[in-house]
Amino acid sequence: MFDPVARAYIASLPEVDTARLPKNALFLAQDRIYQVIEASAGGFHKAREWRQSESTDVALIPGSLPSKYLPVVQHGHVLPVYRSRTALCDGDRPACFVFPTETLALDAAYLDTAMLQSTGAYVRSQDHEAAYAVTDGTRIFRLYYFRQTAHGWPADLSGLRDQPRAFVPRSHTEGPPCWRLLATWTESTGAADMTQPSMRLVDLSDVGGDTVPHIPPDLT
Repeated sequence: MFDPVARAYIASLPEVDTARLPKNALFLAQDRIYQVIEASAGGFHKAREWRQSESTDVALIPGSLPSKYLPVVQHGHVLPVYRSRTALCDGDRPACFVFPTETLALDAAYLDTAMLQSTGAYVRSQDHEAAYAVTDGTRIFRLYYFRQTAHGWPADLSGLRDQPRAFVPRSHTEGPPCWRLLATWTESTGAADMTQPSMRLVDLSDVGGDTVPHIPPDLT
């Protein structure tokens, strides 16, 4: 299911007992992203496949009450977190990525938001453009443009190409490797003429600011 880059990324993530994870933590198990939805006393620990229905619920502790009626996922690779909302930025300006499809762009935006330690950020449509944004209502931290709508129609990115912008659009393949864990991931970039063809792709880990998600220290 995963490409070699994703496999290498997964291998770099700590494997933990899922019962140790706090509520809302994300982890990878059975090639799926799960989110802890219950971490109560008495062994009532449950997780659900991220952004899926309760039919995907799993128990995290063998022999617990939930394990009597749910499959058990005892181990998983914990996903890192962004320590601040500004970690999504490209230095002091919004980071911007161009995705082949609207579905992947939206999934990536929701995943970035779910990986934030701080609250207050959310995903919204970006005005009348073919894009989503992660924002706190005042500041935009990251933009997610897409070439094809959810209905399969080509999106109009002429404004992104022709109008001066305070940010540099990059291919989605230059984004964080956690996006490669998404079920909607594709390496394809789509039509090449919708963004600047001579645009230099930048490794976000080398840009000013702490842009790399981190493993919480108590889980390593």
